[in-house]
Amino acid sequence: MRRVVVPSSLRVLTSLRVLMVSMHTSPMDAPGSGDAGGMNVVELHEAQALAALGHRVDLVTRRSDPAQPDAVAIAPGVTLRHLDAGPARMLAKSAIDQHIPEFTEALAAVGESLAAPGAAPFDIVHSQHWMSGVAALPLARAWGVPHVQSYHSVAAVPGSDLSDGEQPESPARVPGEALLARESDLVVAMSAAEARTVVERCGADPDRVAIVPPGVDLDLFHPLGVGDDPVPDGLAGLPLERPFVVLAARLQPLKAPDLALVALAQVPEPIRPDLVIAGADSPDFADYQALLHRLVGELGLDGSVHMIGTQPRPDLAWLLRHARLTLVPSHSETFGLVALESAASGTPVIAAATGGLREAVVHGESGQLMDSRLPEDWAVAMTKLLSRPTTLARMGTVARVHARRFPWAATVTELVRLYRGLLEHRPAMPAARPRRYLFVHAHPDDETLTTGAAILALRRQGAEPVVLTATRGERGETTPRVAARLDQAEGLSAYRLSERARALAHLGAVDAGFLGAGANRAPDSQAHRYVDSGMVWVTATQAGPDPDSPPDALSHAPLAQVAADVVATARHWHADILVSYAADGGYGHPDHVRCHHATALAAEELGLPFLQITEDEAEGDAFDAGPDTARLVAAHRAYASQITVDPAGTTLTHVGGQRALVATRTRLAPPTGSP
Repeated sequence: MRRVVVPSSLRVLTSLRVLMVSMHTSPMDAPGSGDAGGMNVVELHEAQALAALGHRVDLVTRRSDPAQPDAVAIAPGVTLRHLDAGPARMLAKSAIDQHIPEFTEALAAVGESLAAPGAAPFDIVHSQHWMSGVAALPLARAWGVPHVQSYHSVAAVPGSDLSDGEQPESPARVPGEALLARESDLVVAMSAAEARTVVERCGADPDRVAIVPPGVDLDLFHPLGVGDDPVPDGLAGLPLERPFVVLAARLQPLKAPDLALVALAQVPEPIRPDLVIAGADSPDFADYQALLHRLVGELGLDGSVHMIGTQPRPDLAWLLRHARLTLVPSHSETFGLVALESAASGTPVIAAATGGLREAVVHGESGQLMDSRLPEDWAVAMTKLLSRPTTLARMGTVARVHARRFPWAATVTELVRLYRGLLEHRPAMPAARPRRYLFVHAHPDDETLTTGAAILALRRQGAEPVVLTATRGERGETTPRVAARLDQAEGLSAYRLSERARALAHLGAVDAGFLGAGANRAPDSQAHRYVDSGMVWVTATQAGPDPDSPPDALSHAPLAQVAADVVATARHWHADILVSYAADGGYGHPDHVRCHHATALAAEELGLPFLQITEDEAEGDAFDAGPDTARLVAAHRAYASQITVDPAGTTLTHVGGQRALVATRTRLAPPTGSP
C-alpha cells in the first residue's frame, strides 16, 4: 500500500480522533469490485493523509468475511475495524440497510471500549454514504461530538438527472438522506453539483454544506515518461498491441458501459481502438456482465473488447497513461474521480456532462463533455479526437496541469479546518441540546402505530424523540406476500429490522436500538436478547398471555432486570422524559404491560417524568401529525409484513384482519395520581 506523504509544514500539534464510518463497503475493497468505487479511494486517502498530519483515524465497516480481523493497522495512525452486522459474507447493497441497528450496536460497543473515563471516544464522526450516517448519527449525539456526513451519491427520484440507471437501494434511503441533511452538523460534498443536490433534494441547510473536492495521487497517476514502462505482471496476458481506450467502473447500468460499446462499434474501423473495461459486477447486478458480453457479440466487437475485472491501483494507473482516451459515460457521478486520475495520467477524457464530471473535466481543454447520450454522438467525438493526434496530445498536457490543482494534502487540510471549526463553535452538550424523549416500545411497528403522530409532532417542535425497542417481534404474524419472499436464513426477525429502520427514518426518530444490547443494558450485565412473548385473544379486543411463550420472553424476564436496562438506556441517551404504554398495555399484550411497568420503575429511579399513551380525551396532551401526515403514512407502509394501508392513506388492515384508522393523533399523559 502506498503511504500518503504530507509536507511537514502542514503537520499539527493537537491530534484529532476521527471516526470514519463506511458500513456497506470497506475502504480496503478494490474500486470497481462489488459496490466499491471512488468513495473507497477518497475515504482511504483522506484517512492516510489525516494520519500523516498527526491525527488518529479509525475506519469502521461491516464484516463481510469471517476471516476479517476485528482490528488491523493499515497505516501508522489508521486502524480498520470490522463490525458484526448481519451475516459475515458479501451482501447485495440493497440488503445491507436491514442490519443498520446491529451495526449501531456494534459501533457503540467499540466506542465504549475506546473511550477514556468521562470522555467521548472520538472528536469527530464522519459518515460515508447514507447507511453509515443513519447508523452513526445517534452515537455522535450520545457522545456529544459533531457528526459530518458525506453522501457520495444521492437516491434517484423520478425526473432527476440520477433517475436513469440508478434506483434507490431501499425505501429507507430517501427519508434517511433527508434525516441526515437536517440533523448532521456538516455535510461535505465533493462538488458543487453534489452540494446543489443535497440542498435541493435532501433539504440540507446551505450554511452547513461545504465543498471539499477529492484529491489525486500525482505520483501514482502520471503521464508517460521517456524511460521504459513495462507492462505490469497482472496485465501481461492482455493483447494490447493495438491502441486502446479505457472505461474503469463497476459493471452496472448507472455506469453505462453499454453506451461505450455501441459508440465504439460506430467508430470507423481503420482508427477504431480496442476498449479495455476495468471493473467487476456487484451482487445487485450479478447478470449485467453477461448482458455486456452478449452485446459485444451482437455488435461484432469480439476481440476488440477486453473485460479484465477489477485492477490494482498501479495497474489501473498504467492503463490510464497508455490509453488514448478514457470514457466516463455514467448517468451520474458526484465527482468522477477516475476522470481526474486520467487527467493526472495525461490522458484526455470523454465524459457525460452530468454531476461533478462538469467540474472534474474542463470541456475543450482536458477533455470533452457530452450533453448527448446518443451513441452516434459519442462515436463522432471519439473519431474526431483519435484522428487528431496533435489535439489529443495538447489536451493530455493540459489535463495533467488541471489535475495538479487537486493534491490530497489540500483536500485533507480543508477537512481539518472544517473539523476544527465544528469543535470550536458547536454549542456544548448537553446544555444546548433539544429536550429528549425516550420512547420504550415492545415490538417493531408499535412506535408507528401508537406514537407515530407524537414522534412527528415532537420533532416538529424541536424536541428529539429516541426510540428503544424491546423485542424483534419474532412471533408476529406475517402477510402472505411478505412471507413468500422471506430469506429462510434470515427469517422474519431480520426482515422486521429493515422495516423498523425504514419507519424510523420516515418519522425522523433517533434509533436507540434494542433493549439488552450495547449501551441498552444494565452495567456489568452480559448482552441479552428479549424475545417476543406472543399473546392470545381473550376477547375480541383484549389480549392475554400466551401459555406457549418461550422462557426467554420479555414477559418472563425479571421486572427489576428489564427496568435496570431501561435505566441504562435512559442514562446513555441523556433522556429527559420517558414514554411507554398505559398499565393495561393498551389492549393487554403482555409485552406492552411489561414495558409499562419497567419504564415506570426506571423513571422513578431516575427522577424523570413518565408519560403513558392514553385514549382518554380528558387526559394529558394531544400530539397531531399535522403537516407530517404523509410521513406518518409512509412509516406505516414500511411495515408491509404486518399491516396494509389503503391507497388513500387513511385506513390500515392488520395481518389478523382487524381494521383501524391511521392514528394521526397521540395523547400522552402522566399516570393517574402523578404530580
